[in-house]
Amino acid sequence: MSWILLNPAAVAAELQQPFAEQDFAYCQALSEALLKAPQSRDFPDLIALGFWLRQANLKPLLAPYQTAKFLRQPLGLVFHSAPANVDSLFVYSGILSLLCGNKNVIRLSSRSGGSTAVLIEKIRSLADAYPQQNARFQLVQCNYDSSELKNLVSTVDGRVLWGSDQAIQAQRQLSMPAHARELSFGHKFSLCLLDAQSLLDTNQPEFTQLVQLFYRDQLTFAQQGCSSAKAVIWLGNTQQVQQAQQKFWPVLTELIQQKQPLNASEQYQALATAQQLIMSSEHQLMLTQQQSISRLAASSLEAGFIHQHQGCGLFIELQLSELHQLSPMLTQAHQTLTVYGIETMLLKNWLATVHTGLDRVVPVGQALSFSPDWDGVNLIEQFSRKMVCVL
Repeated sequence: MSWILLNPAAVAAELQQPFAEQDFAYCQALSEALLKAPQSRDFPDLIALGFWLRQANLKPLLAPYQTAKFLRQPLGLVFHSAPANVDSLFVYSGILSLLCGNKNVIRLSSRSGGSTAVLIEKIRSLADAYPQQNARFQLVQCNYDSSELKNLVSTVDGRVLWGSDQAIQAQRQLSMPAHARELSFGHKFSLCLLDAQSLLDTNQPEFTQLVQLFYRDQLTFAQQGCSSAKAVIWLGNTQQVQQAQQKFWPVLTELIQQKQPLNASEQYQALATAQQLIMSSEHQLMLTQQQSISRLAASSLEAGFIHQHQGCGLFIELQLSELHQLSPMLTQAHQTLTVYGIETMLLKNWLATVHTGLDRVVPVGQALSFSPDWDGVNLIEQFSRKMVCVL
């Protein structure tokens, strides 16, 4: 594949002061374009992105970064390599970098799906009204060995690599200047922690909402999002957990049957992965096939789960009686823990003892919510330079 510019610039890109009003206006225009597009109704990730891009969301989100005593300056030219598994993810880091005043070039995967096509169309539609913002938010498609890509990376001030660990290692072979910063977001494995008794005690409206929020977290991208849970941790004794499972899974599978987020190929992939995990595990794993999802009961989180689990409706289940039992199972590959029904102080006391794994702990329903803090990194700080002026 040659170097393909998807939204060619009509003007030369120039660095801007962070948090410029015209950049917020560009985000608002893109938000409105996405939310009004009939095609967006088929892509829940575009609806979520459209709401996130609103000025009413972004300005309060970034307000804390505009009150510092030092001068905040843009980093410069930032290269972003987008993942193929979550089509709209590249916009979040790209837009935050744009709002920091940077020039951005974003490499899109040739395997990106349908929502990427809608996004490209809407971004291109704003090129005439926002030529400077369009020039600072360039989209390209190319091979990793493209000469244009090598030349670009050799001049950047920062690069952001999303994707598999192998893809990130491959892209690190491209040299960049010594001063340039690198952010990498590789393969992650997220978890959902449910308190069994709290789930049993919840009333019907709250329970229905919980199931819907769980569905949104895990099935929006068929568990392909790094923050979507691939394992469900049940907290409680055996009787509580069994009763909670009997209440939870039938309602979830009914919701999945209604919405049908998984095609036949994905359901087969989940079953095949479950069988592979059973054969490769040193422990006994019990498989339950429940309509369109597969559940695999395990006694611990094994290292092999992290790279073998392919999502698509497969949930590994653990029963724990105490939170501290989870601590030795956590690794650097674990990212988001979504939580329901756990007492806040109990949770915080336990988290204070967790020194490896877990970058985010959020309520069920917020797994896919993007913030400037991601994978333990503050993107605004990384996309900016702090100029110290002592006079």
